[in-house]
Amino acid sequence: MKQVILMRRTYGGFGLHQQQRTKLHMTPQLQQAVKILQMPAPELRAFINEQLEDNPLLEQADWSAASGSSAVSYRNSGDYDSLRHVPGQTETLEQHLLEQLNVDLDESEEMKRIVGYLIGNLDASGYLTLDIQWLAVQLEVDQALVEQALQILQQLEPAGVGARSLSECLKLQAERLPECHPLLMSLIEDYLEDVAFAHIHKLKQRLKACEADIAEAIAQLKSLQPRPGASFQTGTPGYVVPDVIVRAAGEEGQFMVTLHDAVFPRLLINGEYERLAQSANRTEETGLFLHARRSAAAFLIRCLEQRRVTLLRVTEAIVEEQAGFFQFGPSQLRPMTLLDIADKLGLHESTISRAASGKFAMTPWGTYELSFFFPTGFNKGHDDAISAESVKARLKELIRTEGDSPYSDQQLADAFAQEGIPISRRTVTKYRESLGIASSIHRKR
Repeated sequence: MKQVILMRRTYGGFGLHQQQRTKLHMTPQLQQAVKILQMPAPELRAFINEQLEDNPLLEQADWSAASGSSAVSYRNSGDYDSLRHVPGQTETLEQHLLEQLNVDLDESEEMKRIVGYLIGNLDASGYLTLDIQWLAVQLEVDQALVEQALQILQQLEPAGVGARSLSECLKLQAERLPECHPLLMSLIEDYLEDVAFAHIHKLKQRLKACEADIAEAIAQLKSLQPRPGASFQTGTPGYVVPDVIVRAAGEEGQFMVTLHDAVFPRLLINGEYERLAQSANRTEETGLFLHARRSAAAFLIRCLEQRRVTLLRVTEAIVEEQAGFFQFGPSQLRPMTLLDIADKLGLHESTISRAASGKFAMTPWGTYELSFFFPTGFNKGHDDAISAESVKARLKELIRTEGDSPYSDQQLADAFAQEGIPISRRTVTKYRESLGIASSIHRKR
């Protein structure tokens, strides 16, 4: 904390005044400690490797010493168990579109609701295959509003999303081209089949154009994306490295939390350089260099150790508070806030946020980001509190056992109410769509 004295001059007979206030001042060392705590695993690993390269006094501890063998230091080892890696979740087309809708567009909440419903009903290619009139009935709005919502959807990225046919998809993309070939729209609207079968002679006759112009237009046509949603499904999957591992202990209901040390081993100060630093004259250039590097190395080691301790404490507290999840799975996840863990550990809420952000835990039920364990929910503060994930799990169970007469969203909401879970029909619809479950009409079919 730093005190700041402000001098303020006013006029009209007031003169000078002093105002004293307390202001938080973060030193470079504190900034580095906060940064290290917040780093996700891959970024931290890269940072450690950079420090090992830059500071000759740092080296990576050999964990064979823990088993009683002689300690042999090694530097810049990238060895770790690749089987500990698990696929990370990449952004879906729905998430990509909803972010644009909620952040970039200035539309009414009602219009956002309609557009969001359309987004939730796009197929894997980004096409809208449902009838506009049917959608209007489902949403209980005028058909004109659905058509307006469709126009808004078709303005979003990627270009071509929300199309109802291949030709409409290509046309939406062509309209955004900075230089659209004069023949391109004609090819899209009337001659896609001829292009597909390379009927160039036929195209020359009908378009009254030379072969070179037709070839240029076809080349531009082929540069368009017939499946705008495809880029959100293919490609190399992302990977996450779990920072912590939660395993069942010997006793039932007990769990052990360990750090993934194979990925993030401890650092230590090289003994040989340490002796040189102690014997070097601090007034000489070499001595100044060694002492500065030693101080930097010692501080980095303290920061990394503090990160380890904080991450362990936070994860252990999460395991205690979310015991139902670790014993029985996601259906037992309870609502919890960062402040709950902060109060439990006597830390600031921002520290918990930094410790949880971008960190992953490998659990008996899969690998989850630590922020997953802080869900919103219903009846928080009561014994029957339940998270959104738990509601989704119960929703899937209700629909699975509904039989030949599918429940409407309102009936599902009523069923939740009977179980003491206050949830609206609109929320049921939202959760059902996020799970990829069709409406009662389509389930009946």
